[in-house]
Amino acid sequence: MNGPSSPASSSPPNGRVTGLVGVLCALAVLMSTFALEPDYWRQRGFPLDDAWIHAVYARSVAWGEGLGYNPGVPATGETSPLWAIVLSVAYLGEPGVERSVLVTKLLGFLLHALTAAGCYRMFRDAGRRWAASAALLVLVSPHLVAASISGMEVPLATLVAVSCVLVLLGQRPGLYALCGAAGLLARPEGGLFVFLLPLVVRPQPGLRPLVRRWVEAGVGVALAGGAWAAWNLHASGRPLPGTFYAKVTTRPDEPVFLSMLRAAALGLWELLPELALPWPVLIVLAVLALRAAVYRRSVTDPERRAAGLLAVGLVFFAVSMALLRSAISQIFYLQRYVLPALPFILAPLPILLGAWMEARLARQGPRLPALVAVALPLVVAMGLVPRLERLENDAHNIDDLQVREGLFLARASPEDVVWVLDAGASRFFGRAFVVDLLALNSPRMLDDDAQAYLDEHPPRFLEWTRGWAALRPDTPSGLREAATFQTTTPYTVSAAQSMDTRMLLECVPGSGGIYTRKRNNWRYQCAAPAGAPRGLTPEGP
Repeated sequence: MNGPSSPASSSPPNGRVTGLVGVLCALAVLMSTFALEPDYWRQRGFPLDDAWIHAVYARSVAWGEGLGYNPGVPATGETSPLWAIVLSVAYLGEPGVERSVLVTKLLGFLLHALTAAGCYRMFRDAGRRWAASAALLVLVSPHLVAASISGMEVPLATLVAVSCVLVLLGQRPGLYALCGAAGLLARPEGGLFVFLLPLVVRPQPGLRPLVRRWVEAGVGVALAGGAWAAWNLHASGRPLPGTFYAKVTTRPDEPVFLSMLRAAALGLWELLPELALPWPVLIVLAVLALRAAVYRRSVTDPERRAAGLLAVGLVFFAVSMALLRSAISQIFYLQRYVLPALPFILAPLPILLGAWMEARLARQGPRLPALVAVALPLVVAMGLVPRLERLENDAHNIDDLQVREGLFLARASPEDVVWVLDAGASRFFGRAFVVDLLALNSPRMLDDDAQAYLDEHPPRFLEWTRGWAALRPDTPSGLREAATFQTTTPYTVSAAQSMDTRMLLECVPGSGGIYTRKRNNWRYQCAAPAGAPRGLTPEGP
């Protein structure tokens, strides 16, 4: 594309030196996470039970069983099949849990570091100083760092998105189809990136190259989506993951479009400043991006690219919030859905600000721009301490509740059945057959005859959490407490403080009752303990 070139002082340095410096910076950030929260690396698992669900599917892939949840039963609860495949390396060779958790965290951080390196390559024609500042801004982002060692798929999704930009810049015919496939399989919403990016990353002008990239992306999405849909049909008779059917709901008090619009606006207004940059900085960034858009012929290619990628990041952020249609909450469970947009929101700031400063403040010498380029990542990095503290506490909560429950169920028999609402650690650690009442990993719970499926799997154990479900046994003696789990630190995983305690109830053989979750009233009939005559209950597992 025509336009002013980047400053002459921006010629790229020796590749080996740049790579070495980048590796040292990544190691410094990694070691800082260990220094700030050593317990998270030495003692904790993951900050979300969903990360243990990913671990279940990754272990199943490593064992050659495909995307399975209960042993030998295909399931559709994995919303990031590519993450399960990548993560399966942590479960090769039947390693211990501690090693698998450590490999998962290190692997996630490696993908995050590669994302930052991709941001450097994405903007290296803007000059070494500003490309490095953009990469470091992404590398030290507190929320991206925390997500990278959380066991969730966020670092994979960000790496795929940035890699797609590099593919577009490299003008490699046909390779963009892989971006379409990887974008969808890394995160379903990631398919949005592959169609938006060619609009703003256009090394070749004209409509034909744009249409070609869209066709390539469409081919990749169609092939990957077709394979994924085929697996889902095989496992559940439905083409989409169970999460879609279980979580996508309508609000009778508000039209769907209106609720989506409201959620998108609130997300941009309230959540974006917390996750990315403060509002004053975001306003400056928006003004610089508008300047680049309005005066396209008088700005450099990196500036135009930065402004376009910022727009893509904001659109992805808003669309993700619209699809969630959830109240704004400062919890990682919701934040993770929009985090893949952050590299495209953070990295443009040094590029746009740097170009403006070098054009307006050239007479002041290079010191002020150099100071700004260094200061931006340092200021953002100051948020690492509170964010890692929250990460460690979230993981402590999950260890106290879900992991302890899973370890209790590790002493159960594979023939025992447990009905649960949190289906990650209970399946990863436990030996009992798990019925996921939320239907994320038990697709038959989505059927109209879900009760028939429950009748086929009478429970020995029932999981109960105050405010999340209600149990009404037919007789007061029909249930007895098997174990109670309580957090030992303030509960921060969700805003519902009542969830800081949960119980695992043992179902007395021959008794029954009603398990209520929202509008569902499921009938249960207690099973006898595995290996014992019906009506007799041995000591707890």
